[in-house]
Amino acid sequence: MKFIKSTFLVLVIGLFFQTCTKKTKEIYHCPMHPSYTSDKPGQCPICNMDLVKIEASEHREDHSDHAVSSVNEADVNMGKKDELLKSEDVLNLSSDKQQSIGIKTDFVMRRMLNKELNIYSSVAYDPDLYNALVEYKSAQRTEEFLSDSKSGGNQNLDLRLRQLGLSKQQIRLWTSGQIDPTELILGGNSGRGHIYSQIYEADLRIAKVGLPVVFTTDVYPDVTFKGNIKSIDTILDKSNRTLRLRSEIADPKQLLKPQMFGQIVIRIPLNQLLSLPTSSILDTGNQKIVYVKIDKDKFRSVMIKTGTVAGEWTEVREGVEEGAEVVSESTFLIDSEAKIRFGNNASHKH
Repeated sequence: MKFIKSTFLVLVIGLFFQTCTKKTKEIYHCPMHPSYTSDKPGQCPICNMDLVKIEASEHREDHSDHAVSSVNEADVNMGKKDELLKSEDVLNLSSDKQQSIGIKTDFVMRRMLNKELNIYSSVAYDPDLYNALVEYKSAQRTEEFLSDSKSGGNQNLDLRLRQLGLSKQQIRLWTSGQIDPTELILGGNSGRGHIYSQIYEADLRIAKVGLPVVFTTDVYPDVTFKGNIKSIDTILDKSNRTLRLRSEIADPKQLLKPQMFGQIVIRIPLNQLLSLPTSSILDTGNQKIVYVKIDKDKFRSVMIKTGTVAGEWTEVREGVEEGAEVVSESTFLIDSEAKIRFGNNASHKH
């Protein structure tokens, strides 16, 4: 009889602990998506946040049978935006605040861009090239009269002209009598002028022979001289990483004089590029930042990689997608606001 009572008591205690364990079963949920729960620790499949344990007093009795909630397709699709919105460094600015600091936005989109190079230039005065052309023409005449002469001298002079920046076509043109070499030291006397400019190594890939140029000078502020790029030197100046560019322009009134200063403008058409306003970009030295508007009153800093700068627009290669809305005015002010709220580095850690 005593054995039966002991066995019954053990069964009662076991059932009691089983019931208590069932009632106090641990449940975890996502702070950003409370509808998602789990019976074990882990991460939310929507935003990847760590699940948080729900204390017994926090959840209702009628939810105890639902250990794991289903995640509908809409929640998953909204996951990316929710992840942005839940970030600790999302900057909240009311409409009144945005208006008071002058925030304006624009969209990341594909645009037909034109890069414009403004280059300090001067009217040609080039005795070195003049002398090389005179020697080349003299060697040509000598070769014509002396049929048994070898062409080694001409080859050396040809190489020298190539080093001075003339293409083979330009050499033939200058030595054929169509252009008088004295224009290089006395100025244009046939309605044309020669302009010398220095372009940086980085611009060499977009500055090409044949592109149109416009030359202006303070001497004649109301006159523009139009022409084309004729040749680009082949040897780089290692001290300032530039190459000399030669342009030929129309000067029907022979206004330009050797070594007269001015500038040329080269407009280079680019392909349709994904771009954003140049004013949107904050360059910290180590990285480039833009502020993306992710909701009516919410902004977030994003690190980007850029490409070609074309005046008021800059190509964007990484960091933001087409259609994103970015701050285009008062970027510095919104960055200052972020630093005040999150600290100096908080807005620049993405």
